[in-house]
Formats: sequence, C-alpha cells, structure tokens
Amino acid sequence: MAAYHQMGNDTRNLVSERPQYSGLIASPVNDQKSDVGGQIAQFQRDEFEVVFDPQLYFPQSERGQLRTWEYFPSDVDTADLSSDVWWNSVQNGLLATLEDLKPRAACTPAVVPKEYSNDYYAAAIERSKSFCSRAVELGIRPLETILVRAAEMGSGDRAMQVASIASRTGAKGIYLVVVSDRAPRLELNDTEELKGIMRLIRTAEDSGLPVLVGFSGPEVVLWKAAGATACATGKFFNLRRFTPGRFADPQEGGGQLPYWLEESLVAYLRESDLVRVEKLGLLSESTKRNPYAQQILAQLKSDPKKAWLALGWRQYMWWFADVEARIRSGAVKVNELLWDADENWGKVQEADLFMEERRNDGGWIRPWRRAVAEFDKE
Repeated sequence: MAAYHQMGNDTRNLVSERPQYSGLIASPVNDQKSDVGGQIAQFQRDEFEVVFDPQLYFPQSERGQLRTWEYFPSDVDTADLSSDVWWNSVQNGLLATLEDLKPRAACTPAVVPKEYSNDYYAAAIERSKSFCSRAVELGIRPLETILVRAAEMGSGDRAMQVASIASRTGAKGIYLVVVSDRAPRLELNDTEELKGIMRLIRTAEDSGLPVLVGFSGPEVVLWKAAGATACATGKFFNLRRFTPGRFADPQEGGGQLPYWLEESLVAYLRESDLVRVEKLGLLSESTKRNPYAQQILAQLKSDPKKAWLALGWRQYMWWFADVEARIRSGAVKVNELLWDADENWGKVQEADLFMEERRNDGGWIRPWRRAVAEFDKE
C-alpha cells in the first residue's frame, strides 16, 4: 500500500488515469451508494483497495449526500452523541451497508469532538471493538479512525498518550486524520506539532498498526519520513487538509485557480511564478518526468491563455504518488529533499523573485527540516 485517492466531487475519472495509486477512500458525502458501488465494481482488485470512510465527522452540519445513505441516522439532530446505544445502532446500519458494498477496508465512524480528551479516545476505541470484529467476519479490514487536533500534538507527551489509547483498538490499522484550523492552501509550519504527529505515526507503526494518513498534502514527505504505511490526497485543496470547513463546496480554497506543485521548492506555484521559476532553472527532475507538467509547460508556450486547472490537478496527483514511491523505496531521503528545497528558496530570494501570493515564501521549509532532524534524533 502506498498512495490513495481521497475521493471528492467528480473525481472518479482521475482514478483510472493514475495507475500508480494503491487505492481510493470513498466519499459518501459526495457520492451516493450506487456511485460508490460502481467505484468498487470498477476499481477494486487484488492490487487496488477501496476504503469506505463513513464521514460522520460533523453529523449535525452540512451533509452533502449523507442523507441518502441507509446508515445515516435520522435522529442525528436530537441524538445524544455520547450514547453507546445510539452508536451501536449507527454501527449496525453501517455494517449492513458494508455487507452490501463489500469494500476491502472500512474506517470506524467518528465525530469531531469539542474536546480531544483521553475519555473521547477511550470511548471511541471501546465502542468500535464490536464493529471491528464484525467487519473482519465480513472479510473487511477495519481501520480505527483517529482524529487529532494539530495544535495539541506539540504539547508535552500528548502524541504518546493518544498512541497508547489507540493501541487498544481491535482494528487492523489506523486511519489518521489531522484536524487543523490552518487554511488548506497554507502549509503546516509548527515544528513541535509536526514532530508530535510524526511521533504518533511512528509509535502506531511500531506497535503493528499500519497507518493510513488521510487528507494529506505536500507534508506527505513528513508522514513518510515518520514511517506511515500510506497517505491519501485529492485534487481539491480541501481534500488535502482536513479543516472544520472541510465539507464546504469543494471549489472553495483555491479550487478554481490552477496551481503547480514544484518539488524543488516543495511549494504550490501560480502560473506567473511557475514561469519565473522555470527561467531560473529550478524545475526538479521529478517535474521533468511528470507527463502532466510537460503538457502544462508546452501549453503555456503554445496557447498561454488556455486554462490548465484540470492539468494542474493531474500534475499534483502524479507528483504525490511519485514522491511517496521514491521515499518508500529509499530512492529519496526526506532530509535531503528538504535541504535542496531550502537551498532553492535561497536562490529565489537572491534573484528577487517575489511570488504572486505574499505568504508563498518557503517559510515552512525550515520548520519541516527541523522536525525531521529532531525526530530522527529521538
């Protein structure tokens, strides 16, 4: 297992185009049961896994297609979300749905809490045990959904506390969702928070629980450095970062603006910045191998007014799977990749190249380098 598609609005066509992905994470918020069933029938094979995420994170807010699913509780607006009886009913409905769909794997249902307390995690782990055992009986690999608030992961031994509780799960792996208030287009940049998340990943992996990190962006390089078995991403920015506004219109968060992911800077570039970076000779070897990157560059030269939003999604998705595979195989060392990015940002500054977006200045690279270096010494 390696890179997974985080499914969103109208993303099915990208799955067949990206053979280097190892699976997809279905989205009942965006797709009805017949759509997900079609994805399973079309794509699921021995080498390609469909993971069902029930997506009950914010059951009393925007729901998309969730109301069309049988497992979605009709009393969600009045229910006591701490009730074990209520959760048993939800899990029974979900298991019936899974028995019909037969995905290879399924995540335990979980809500985003007001407080990420030890009691919250312990209760979630305990109530999911029967779900996990019944999923196994159905031939479905259960994954324990662990939501962590990024801002808390840098506090003392918080990551280790969560890891300790998570180790009690009856699941066969962890589906890790990092919840952050930081806008999807802005990189996570707090060293201690990043180290805490990396520590949680490493501890879970060491305890025999493979970690699939959902809603990942370029920080995939950090999660892989920590030893994550797999990471998932999507074409929209709100599929690359889990925020409280996650279920808003998928076209928000820069969705209608074309962006290019440049590995040499580990940064998203707007079109004008891409042209300048290319002139500086800073495009990476990964970019030169990326077929969609080459299409974009050719189009900018032959037809500069033609839109390349869809190509930009594909350029990013190709890069994500490619860099994950290179890190996993050992062909790329994350500390070296970030060292090169730091050096290249220095060249950008020396050339007085000012990016179109003010905050696109590479300011996250040093915190990422520091996180990797300090994590390796632990």
